[in-house]
Amino acid sequence: MPGLIILFLMPVLLIFVVTLAQENALKSQNSGTRLLFVDEMKTPFTATLLTNLDSSGFFKPVAEIGNVPVTLPQAMELISRGDYKFGVIIPRSGEAINLLIDPTLQESFRVATTNSLTYIIRGVQTKAAMNNILANIPGNMQPVVRTMVAETMQNLPPVKETYALREKSQITPNVIQNNVPGFILFAMFFIVIPLAGSLVTEKNEGSFKRLRSLPVSISTILGGKVLAYLVVCLLQFCLMMVIGTWVFPTFFGFPQLDLGHQYAAIFIATVAASLAAIGFGIIVGAAAGTHNQAALFGSVMVVLLGIISGTFLPIHIMPQFIQLISHLSPIRWGIDNYLNLFIREGNIASILPNTLLLILFFGFAIITSIAIFAKRN
Repeated sequence: MPGLIILFLMPVLLIFVVTLAQENALKSQNSGTRLLFVDEMKTPFTATLLTNLDSSGFFKPVAEIGNVPVTLPQAMELISRGDYKFGVIIPRSGEAINLLIDPTLQESFRVATTNSLTYIIRGVQTKAAMNNILANIPGNMQPVVRTMVAETMQNLPPVKETYALREKSQITPNVIQNNVPGFILFAMFFIVIPLAGSLVTEKNEGSFKRLRSLPVSISTILGGKVLAYLVVCLLQFCLMMVIGTWVFPTFFGFPQLDLGHQYAAIFIATVAASLAAIGFGIIVGAAAGTHNQAALFGSVMVVLLGIISGTFLPIHIMPQFIQLISHLSPIRWGIDNYLNLFIREGNIASILPNTLLLILFFGFAIITSIAIFAKRN
């Protein structure tokens, strides 16, 4: 019973923690990163730069603290303490614009933010250079040139974001659509602990030998465990569906998980993933000699496979060799099936390759487990 409680409780806690953390990070980015703005030059250029930073939506520049302009020593102190993560320093001598950075920042966040700051600064500098060029044009030509520039800018095509979805797809990608598939597979594969543990216990206590003394084959004994844990996996799937479609939208205001319309394909993908998870648990239980071995190896392998398969971090941000290795993971096959159905709104044909891999993995695990039991007996 404690093992079954863990099977349902731990994935639920993880999906809550990871999803809430990701959503909080997105809200923090959307609300703008606070940064100090030290203006020692006091020119129209610096005023325009301050306005553009504030209107960008990515940054919240702070030029005054207590109605007093921020100074360079003050900015150095506040950023070094971690009160602010970034600062833009405009020296009065016209030297290089300096970006002050908190030394404890993660490299990826630092690079992304400094690139955004650089683009905004360069844009303001480019506009200032254009205005200087226009100011040097003879007076009678200035209105004509300015009108031409303004018309050209107005005629530039707008930039918008769209998702590469199928023509008739109504699914909108969001944090729920992306997170739930990973934790469905993570929950399923964590049955390795109670399933492998029960096999080890039966071997060590002699109950497995007593079962073998009956007129039943090893495949029949293992088949009973497959059916029992298949029900457990289906219940885990239903629990994750309830969290994605009801708990998150009702209590946290998140978008509702959209299952699409390919219910038969979802059922097939779920059964195939469940069988692969059960096969993994059985082969670990067959190979392990003690309960501790089964629990330690099984839990570590599930966490590692979950990490490289995209349960906790997106696959595309991982090194190339990790992405290649992840294609060997049954958790990755199951996640890709759900992403095909929940986001790309695929069909049975689109999940067929990974589904076959999951079933083949299950078959390999069962055959190998039977061979291990037969050899030991």
